[in-house]
Amino acid sequence: MRKKKSLKGLDGIYVVVEDLGPEVKGAVTRRQLRENVEARLQMAGIRILKEKEAAKSIGKPYLYVNVGALPMGEKRFACRVDIEFHQLVTLIGDSSKGHAITWDEGIIAVGDINTIYDHVNDLVFDFIYDYLAVNPSRRKPKSPKSVTPKRGPSSPPGKP
Repeated sequence: MRKKKSLKGLDGIYVVVEDLGPEVKGAVTRRQLRENVEARLQMAGIRILKEKEAAKSIGKPYLYVNVGALPMGEKRFACRVDIEFHQLVTLIGDSSKGHAITWDEGIIAVGDINTIYDHVNDLVFDFIYDYLAVNPSRRKPKSPKSVTPKRGPSSPPGKP
């Protein structure tokens, strides 16, 4: 479900990365993934909110990243990568409010840790594409020198 209309008018996004399982311990950390996602959003001109800012903003928006991996031998994984955008919604029937997923995308793949990063990056790109499609005035890309996406310690030289 990609509902890009639900991304219209947002002034920033908080990024949440789910705890990673022990299967990827030593290969990637939750912090590395969060910093990677935030850097890509910032390069696209999307403002990153701190947790307290997001809690006070209209819609309380956050981008949720979940990576599940099962080992398939040395340094190979079967993985599921999901990215969901959550925000506060109001139900038509009784006007009650709650968080709901208004945009999401996911993929299942097999590969090494770089495969996980590549799929996270691809899904973040899809989100950025949809966000900028409905927020064209927010296109203020940052210089790649000021914000550099990072990969885990196993990244090949020259690859962010």
